[in-house]
Amino acid sequence: MTNSKPLRFAILGTTGHANRIAAPILKQNPGVTLVGAAGSAPGRGTRFAEQHGLSRGYESLEELLADPQVDAVWLCSPNHMHARQVAQCAAAGKHILVEKPLATTRRDADAAAQAVAKAKVTLRVGCQHRFRPSHGHLRELVRSGVVGQIGYFRIHRFWRYPYYEDMGPPNWRQSPTESGGWVINDLGSHLLDLMLWISGAEGQTAGAILASQKFAASTEDSTAVLVKLDKAGIGIMETSCANDSPGSRIEIYGNAGWIRAENTLTGAATILTHDGQSLPFAPVEVMDIYCDEVRDFVGAVRGQLSIGADAMAGAAVAGLIESAVATGVRARAVPAG
Repeated sequence: MTNSKPLRFAILGTTGHANRIAAPILKQNPGVTLVGAAGSAPGRGTRFAEQHGLSRGYESLEELLADPQVDAVWLCSPNHMHARQVAQCAAAGKHILVEKPLATTRRDADAAAQAVAKAKVTLRVGCQHRFRPSHGHLRELVRSGVVGQIGYFRIHRFWRYPYYEDMGPPNWRQSPTESGGWVINDLGSHLLDLMLWISGAEGQTAGAILASQKFAASTEDSTAVLVKLDKAGIGIMETSCANDSPGSRIEIYGNAGWIRAENTLTGAATILTHDGQSLPFAPVEVMDIYCDEVRDFVGAVRGQLSIGADAMAGAAVAGLIESAVATGVRARAVPAG
């Protein structure tokens, strides 16, 4: 493949995110060609290919990886499969766009990162919210010293389940081993990635509450995580798929000033600063930020500047979540199903 030729993609996964997001995005992006897909069982890849007008339906990941016409794979599989599948793709010389989380443990995430480095392929984790213009501006403000040394970083986002009308029951999200935690990975992984990316800080889990407030699942539907940022900064991440909220909010407080960002994840956004600045941002279409994510990935494969979440960023978030799930306080309003 040269820089003038489209990056040839295949998808692992044939339902949910693969069907709703990955296939439509890849089909409309001029920098890529969607070749085919493989599902979790024989026959699913063929049916998916017929549905989306693709040239190939693979019977397995192994068959997909053996195809020399595939340059990159978008992994849309359950969380606990990601690290192993990343290693398989890397060993086959394929570039990888993997949905978050990179893995359900820091050890597996580090192993995936090592496999990618050894194979010299490109990996990015599906943290598409980095591509919202408001979040890029927040990062620039922090790096310009507007708040000085960060004392507090709070990020808030609720999204009631089902996220989309066609979603069924939580299924594998109910399994602690398969999901590594429900809402803490579904939504919280995005928020923790933004916290670390915008702040530029290293994070360490300092505490967590994982609550089952609405759904009778063995995993949580609401959580708050406390993060130590660098030496003494305090990070607070709160998310829920069980409760209502008027919108999203990011608050950053430091020894030189503050920033408050409203609705950057949920609609028309506004960024306010202590010195009277008020900057509006128009609503961003969800599909547009996925398109930007794919363009960034293609650029990274070609050696261009990338702001996507790499393996190191994915491992950092996986470590925070693993620690929160392992050590956090559990609370339950409904019995587990």
